[in-house]
Amino acid sequence: MIERIDVTAGDVGWRQAAPLLKAIWAPEVVATLPWRDVVWAAPDQRVLAFNAAGEIIGHVAIVVREATLDGRAVKIGGLGGVATRNDSRRRGVARAAMSTAVQQIQNVHDVDFGLLFCEPRHAALYEKLGWRSFRGDVFVQQAQGRVRFEVTGPYVFDLKMVPRSGLLDLCGLPW
Repeated sequence: MIERIDVTAGDVGWRQAAPLLKAIWAPEVVATLPWRDVVWAAPDQRVLAFNAAGEIIGHVAIVVREATLDGRAVKIGGLGGVATRNDSRRRGVARAAMSTAVQQIQNVHDVDFGLLFCEPRHAALYEKLGWRSFRGDVFVQQAQGRVRFEVTGPYVFDLKMVPRSGLLDLCGLPW
């Protein structure tokens, strides 16, 4: 199913990822989602999965961010925009792309921990991949200023740190 996985710069990868992301999150779909009004950070990198025909079938965005946890500086590897083409689901595409993204934030960016946000319907998938619920407060920047982010649930991937609670300030937009 997966022929290759590439890691690209965020802006370069957009040209390849846009058709997939627009198909999965068409405006009429986004209008129904709890995060429809959120302003998201632009990814630093993208993980792109391709099939044997060279078509993009999976995507994960990576944002690397200096933030604070309980007032202490931390470096976070944020993952978001996880998407798999409809005809490629349940075939390990998301697992492979997520694994590549985690390797990237751990080995290339040397972050303290990973962080993603997900809707409850996707929580089981991320838990199977080793992500754990963060039960603290998360603050982000939005047009109206610094706000508590409660639109979707935060999940962490343990690396150097094992955060489960506290006050996490992303010091910028969510991903």
